[in-house]
Amino acid sequence: MNINPAMISRLFIKDWQLIQRYMLMYIGLGALSIFLMSVKNGTAYYTGVVMLITVLIGASAHVVFVSIVIERKEHQMSFIMGLPINVTDYTLSKLLGGLVAYLLCWTPIVLTLLLVIGFSDMPNGMIPMALITALEILLATTLLLCVAIVFEQEAVTIVVMVALNLLFNLFLFSVGQMPEINMHITSDTPVFNATVFGIIGVELLSILLLLVATTYYKSRKACFF
Repeated sequence: MNINPAMISRLFIKDWQLIQRYMLMYIGLGALSIFLMSVKNGTAYYTGVVMLITVLIGASAHVVFVSIVIERKEHQMSFIMGLPINVTDYTLSKLLGGLVAYLLCWTPIVLTLLLVIGFSDMPNGMIPMALITALEILLATTLLLCVAIVFEQEAVTIVVMVALNLLFNLFLFSVGQMPEINMHITSDTPVFNATVFGIIGVELLSILLLLVATTYYKSRKACFF
């Protein structure tokens, strides 16, 4: 399996140029959300939480649809097929490129959130739950990317995106009810116990497995269609 790193990088740059302004906008909205969370007001805090989750999920959908779904919908594959790349090159450019593009937005927002929690009046015990939640959104983004690449259909991608949003609420409720996590959320220090490390480990491993499985599946195809 020959890989063309130069063309993979160029395809990533092409996609990044289409979304970079929007990613900066999402980062700005994320910063505003975190500021609202730090305000000593219940309404402002919950507004900030909802807004922050919406921003992270919105940026996720934006990356997937602009870099993959719309490209297929607007029949740009004829241009892609004329380039000196194979299916694996294209898959890696979309999979890793999409994930890197999202991480360029996700990372500064999450780091800012953790720093604000750590240095503000908010309980530092929120840090593990915040990290688990952020990684769950990153996992959902990876899954959505993989679905868009494998199925190559807008309808399927939309259905999976809606399902992931619904499951996200169930995830938050389930994790938030775990005694090993719930009892430490309001504490003055973050508690990274076995449960927290276990959830984080499963999330990171799931992301890796999705990337490997999708790349392997697409690499077995001889053509783009």
